[in-house]
Amino acid sequence: LFCHSHQHRCENRISYLCLATSIILANLALLPTNPTTQIANLERADIEHDNIMTSRAIQPLIKANVAILSQKIALLDSIVAKYGSQEASSAFQKICPIVGASIGQHYRHSMDHLELAALLASHPPERVSDIDPKQFPELSTKPSLHYDLRVRGGTLEKDLVESRKRIVNVVDVFENMQSTKNADDLTSTSVTAFFNLTADSNDEIGLPSTVGRELGFVAHHAIHHMALVKIIAMRTLGFKENDLPVGFGRAPSTILFDKQQ
Repeated sequence: LFCHSHQHRCENRISYLCLATSIILANLALLPTNPTTQIANLERADIEHDNIMTSRAIQPLIKANVAILSQKIALLDSIVAKYGSQEASSAFQKICPIVGASIGQHYRHSMDHLELAALLASHPPERVSDIDPKQFPELSTKPSLHYDLRVRGGTLEKDLVESRKRIVNVVDVFENMQSTKNADDLTSTSVTAFFNLTADSNDEIGLPSTVGRELGFVAHHAIHHMALVKIIAMRTLGFKENDLPVGFGRAPSTILFDKQQ
């Protein structure tokens, strides 16, 4: 029985190898015989594919970030509706003992990242001089992002109204970006993203990136902070799941996974 099973598996493996070899040979027959021509064609195909993907990337990136910002606004409006305009400010600042922070603090932190990337995307290198150097010094000289140069404990994490205004302003930045000439070219614009990756020193580490990559990063980063905001809203402010915007704080990959179950 063992020998028969082993022989059967060997026959299957041989069949698979023959099939794979036939497919490879068939594909090779379609390619030019000159190896140099083959490589050139493959490289050209890669470039064309990258160009197509780049040109299509800006709209999904804008849509994703605007959707996240709209959810942030919706939650703030729900807090005002639940607590009233005066008490809403206190709720916005209320520390959740589970998370150890407030909604205001998580909003401010995630908006620091998102706003920075949005402003850079809306001011490509040839227009970077338009940015006020006093407000955003890290963006006024060269295309770079310093995510860890942030102001903690300020008005934007304590004042719900001001936080909402900030979010609305960034939504406007994204919406204006859609009508910008050559907006699709923005995604491949080179930038350097700086981070503090160790508490042993203040030295930042600069990583080569693109505007498109950073717009994707800040959206992903914001979703994870919104997941913590969801915990604060439900455990500390008394919200229920149905009170929150649909999909609030849930990663797209998680939503897609759940749909497949």
